[in-house]
Amino acid sequence: RVIEKGDVSASILLPSGVRVDMKVQSPRSFGSLLQHFTGSKHHNIKLREYAQKIGLSLSERGIKVVKGKKDVSFGTYNQKERIYEFEKEEDFYLALGLKWIPPELREDSGEIEVALTEEGFPKLVDVGDLRGDLQVHSSFDVETSHDLGLSSIEEIVEYASQMGYEYVALTEHNPSQRGHTEAQVIDILKRKKEKIEQINDSLSKQGRIKKLFNSLEIDILPNGKLAISERALEILDFALVSIHSSFRLDKDKMTKRVLSALENPKVKILAHPTARKLTKREGVEIDWEKVFDYCSKNRKWIEINADPMRLDLPDYLVKQAINKGVKLTIGTDAHHVDHLKNIIYGIYVARRGWAKKSDIVNTSSLEDFEKMLK
Repeated sequence: RVIEKGDVSASILLPSGVRVDMKVQSPRSFGSLLQHFTGSKHHNIKLREYAQKIGLSLSERGIKVVKGKKDVSFGTYNQKERIYEFEKEEDFYLALGLKWIPPELREDSGEIEVALTEEGFPKLVDVGDLRGDLQVHSSFDVETSHDLGLSSIEEIVEYASQMGYEYVALTEHNPSQRGHTEAQVIDILKRKKEKIEQINDSLSKQGRIKKLFNSLEIDILPNGKLAISERALEILDFALVSIHSSFRLDKDKMTKRVLSALENPKVKILAHPTARKLTKREGVEIDWEKVFDYCSKNRKWIEINADPMRLDLPDYLVKQAINKGVKLTIGTDAHHVDHLKNIIYGIYVARRGWAKKSDIVNTSSLEDFEKMLK
């Protein structure tokens, strides 16, 4: 239904319950309109405060000079309306003496200050920079108590090849602790390793992705121990660890729990680190300063989980991690080949956290990634 409408704006309600606000401008002012509707509220407030200090007034229609006789470059002056109009968003920012600010960074988190500098912004990571996916669940039956993947390893190879990847980490959940002896777990993981080795032997001949990594997503138990033994860990190329239970431990205990799990040499990645599920579960309480410091000093990586229900590590923590020198991975947590395309959501989160290509581990070539594992 139409909520309200006017000459240049309207609000409508879709059958899904989503509200859509629409604004219309002439092409001459479209850049101003795009900036007005793209920037977050906090960014736009800060931008308008900055403009006022230099004698300008901003709106979705353009820029007005309110103090002095300042000429505004990069825009077209509308004599009748006494306003400078901008076809392109980039020119709107340039008229304010600012470098263009990528939309993902418009959160009043220091972006205006950076836009005033000579060097401006770093080039943010893009989906084309990725060389692999570091969390994918196949249907190989590891007899897990969690959800098993729905697509075969062969299907994953085919889809990942179409995406242009060099490598994929197969990260099924660990075999369930109940009903399995250590020997049984080791037998299951050896069978998976043999399967991966057979497929890897064929990959070089077929010219598809170059390598599958034999990995596992392992539960961090409440006491910080891992849900499989040291002998079982040795079978893996590397491991991810994650929290799937006891979400309400206090901050100190949860931090110790995570740090204890990361101590194992086979563990490289802390997966979906806050364990949040959007609209369903808040993230756990962790002293991120301690975790980031540990990861930076010990070459451990933290995941940006691209599952739309997680988007975890959150963007503000991505920025903090990068500032501490922590390297990040992006994984889809795919349980079906169709989920591999969700990688774009991980990229969006990374960009909102100011991540560059060099901040993301799986932008590395296969050769470089293998060196990083060692």
